[in-house]
Amino acid sequence: MIRKMKPADLDAIMKIWLSSNRDAHSFVGRQYWQEQLPAVRAAIQDAEVYCYIATNDTIAGFIGLTGDYLAGLFVASKYRQQGIGSQLLAFVQGHHQQLTLDAYPQNQRAVAFYHRHGFVTSQQDAANVHMTWTAPK
Repeated sequence: MIRKMKPADLDAIMKIWLSSNRDAHSFVGRQYWQEQLPAVRAAIQDAEVYCYIATNDTIAGFIGLTGDYLAGLFVASKYRQQGIGSQLLAFVQGHHQQLTLDAYPQNQRAVAFYHRHGFVTSQQDAANVHMTWTAPK
């Protein structure tokens, strides 16, 4: 089930955010993610966030947007490779005509995931891959 984030979800979401970033971005120092926690915690509370709730009422993953910008998509490690990320992405694609996002070029799994879901690379440099998706007409 996918539902809008509730205030009580914030701690679980932050744990998923931190562990997922550390897992996916081994090329970034672990301390960097720890230092980003306060700012991300504040930003998430201002974002449009949807949670995927597993059968045991656990938050298995979440997706966050600011307008049409996909700020993040994260799935807890024990729930990965089960289609949860795809379901979360399809959910927001069903409610938007266009989405943009940025990814690290070193995170090839994420870049490939978004390509499989209709995103195209619009700009890329050594630090960033900017991707866009437009709803089919």
